[in-house]
Amino acid sequence: MEVRYITPDEAVAYLKVSAASFIWQFDAEVDKEVEVPVLAAFNGGKLIAGAEMFDFKTNYCGNVLNAIIVSGICSQPEERRTGGVREIFNEIGRTAIEKDWAFGFLRPFSIACYEKFGYANLNRAFAIKIPFANMTHIPRNTDVELYTGEQLEEICALHNKCAFKENLLTLREDGKHFCDKPLEEAAYTYLRRNASGEADGYVRFKVNRDERILVVQELFVLSKDALYGLLGFLRNYDGIVNHLRVRGQYQGSPLSCIADRIDNAVYEADGGVAGRIYNIQKLLESNAYPEKHGKFSLLSLDEFEQNKGIFEVEYENGMATVTHRESGEYDISLTPPAAARLMLAGEGHDAHTASFIDGVEICGNADDFFRAFPHRVTCFYDSLWST
Repeated sequence: MEVRYITPDEAVAYLKVSAASFIWQFDAEVDKEVEVPVLAAFNGGKLIAGAEMFDFKTNYCGNVLNAIIVSGICSQPEERRTGGVREIFNEIGRTAIEKDWAFGFLRPFSIACYEKFGYANLNRAFAIKIPFANMTHIPRNTDVELYTGEQLEEICALHNKCAFKENLLTLREDGKHFCDKPLEEAAYTYLRRNASGEADGYVRFKVNRDERILVVQELFVLSKDALYGLLGFLRNYDGIVNHLRVRGQYQGSPLSCIADRIDNAVYEADGGVAGRIYNIQKLLESNAYPEKHGKFSLLSLDEFEQNKGIFEVEYENGMATVTHRESGEYDISLTPPAAARLMLAGEGHDAHTASFIDGVEICGNADDFFRAFPHRVTCFYDSLWST
C-alpha cells in the first residue's frame, strides 16, 4: 500500500471517496479541488482512503508549537478495514519530526476508533444558551467597532493574546478566520476597546432566524469589562431573537465563569476534540514546571521511534532537564492515549484519579510527575477546522 499526498488532478478521486464515505452528494461541476493538502492511501494505484491535513501553531505553556489537524478522514466503504486509514496515521507519526509536529488533533466520531491511533479526548466543548430576557442585569452597550478587514493585524494580535492564556488554542496570522463582508455573508465580527483605545475583545456571530437564536461562533476577551461590553452589545439583537447561544465553551472559559449566575442558562454538548502527542521530548521541554525541585521517569509505550523509551525529567525553578534512555526503572508508564489525557488535556490528575485511566501504570512514586502537569485551562479550537 502506498501513502502520499495527492496531486491536484487526484482531488476528484479523493472527493468521490469522501462522498461515498459520508454519503453526501457529489457535484462534478463543483467538487473539483481541495484547499488543503490531502494525505491518501492507494491500493494498486487506486485511492481508497484520505484525510485533509491542516497545519497550525498552538500555545503550549507559553511556547509556540506546531500541530497537525486531521480532518475529513474517509475511506471507500468496500475498502474499509483493509488498513488504509491506519497507514495514513502511521505516515503522520513517521514524518512528525521532519514536519515538526508536536501534536495531532481531530474530531472523533468514535473514541474507541481513534484510541487505536493514539488519540484521546482532550476537551468536551459545550455551548451555553441564555435567554435574552434573563440578561437585563448586563447593561446594553454600543461601544463596539465592526470588523472590516482593515483591523486584521490588530484582531490577530488580540486573538493571539487570548491564545496565550489558554493551552492549545491556535494562533492566527491571516484573514481566513474573520469575515470582512458581513452584508454578503450575514456573518459579523465586532471588536471592543478599553479606555485606552486598545482592542480587548471580539465576537463573531450569525443569526438562526428559524430558531430565533443569535449564534456566537467565537467570543474571546482579555478582561471582564470586555466580556460584559460585548454581551451588552449582543443584547441589542433581542428584538429579532430570543436566545443567545455561545459555542466552543469549556471549563474555566470567561463566559462559563459568569453563566451560572444567569437564570435558565442551559449547557449543551457541542462536540469534543481528541489529541495525540507526536513529540514527547518537545512537550516535556516546553512544559511549565513548578519552582520546587522534582524528578520523574516516564516510560512511553509508543510505536513511533521518537516517542519510544524512558524520558528522565528533573526540574526546579520552572525549568527542566530532559534526557532519554532505552531501558531501566521508571515511575510511570503511559500508552499514547493515556499520555494525551495526562499531559495535554489539562485535567490535573493525581495518582489516585489517574489509576482509573486505561493505559496508566504507576510503578514508583509519581507525585513529581503529577505536580508537573496540574490543572490548566485548556481548549483546542480553530475556526477553519471547527464547525
